[in-house]
Amino acid sequence: MKFIEELVWILKLSDFEQTVILRLIFAAIAGGLVGMERELKGRPAGMKTFSLVCVGATIVMITNEYIIKYLSNVSGDIARLAAQVISGIGFLGAGTIIVTGNSQIRGLTTAASLWVTAALGITIGAGFFFGGITGIIIVFGSSLLFRIIEGFILEYSKYMKVHAEGENEEFTIQLLEYFKSKGIHIKNFSRSVENKWYSEDICLMIEIQLNKHQKHRDILNELRLVEGVRLIEEI
Repeated sequence: MKFIEELVWILKLSDFEQTVILRLIFAAIAGGLVGMERELKGRPAGMKTFSLVCVGATIVMITNEYIIKYLSNVSGDIARLAAQVISGIGFLGAGTIIVTGNSQIRGLTTAASLWVTAALGITIGAGFFFGGITGIIIVFGSSLLFRIIEGFILEYSKYMKVHAEGENEEFTIQLLEYFKSKGIHIKNFSRSVENKWYSEDICLMIEIQLNKHQKHRDILNELRLVEGVRLIEEI
């Protein structure tokens, strides 16, 4: 702390310049914390992206404050640039949303997290530190909590969607026989042929409804033992 005080004295920083440094450091840390959960899940936007978004939004707010204080004689709309950040962050969020080959939409949570991170950056940039600290605690804490709850719910959900790839049509019959023996109801079934450089695989997309006390993990482990299965995963 003493080192920081001496540095401020040597550089002769004004109160505004000191708070600029504090806000930007806080924004970088806050954005990184939000992005940590996405980084751990291997999503396209990670800690660096989230940190940059938060710092960028903070810079916008600081610049807005500087313009009003020093360039426009205390006149102007302090919320104008903030509004542009909220609407403009959409293009970055849209870039993280993709439709996979399995017709699944991925990236919605990442896009929402980026939008929230920009909002945190605006809060920090405005100097509302209590709001920024409270926001980062709730966002980071809820992300971890909901990740645990989501895992528990998915594990015991009666609904399950499976993507399977196999060598030939025989494995399709084997899968259907397995579901029948377990009393598992098939709600939807689609088949396609995927030509890979090393083989031609039969690809299946199966939506099933499980019975009580059947865990997703156990079903997947048993499906991997079916003869002819190359790949089996829950989506």
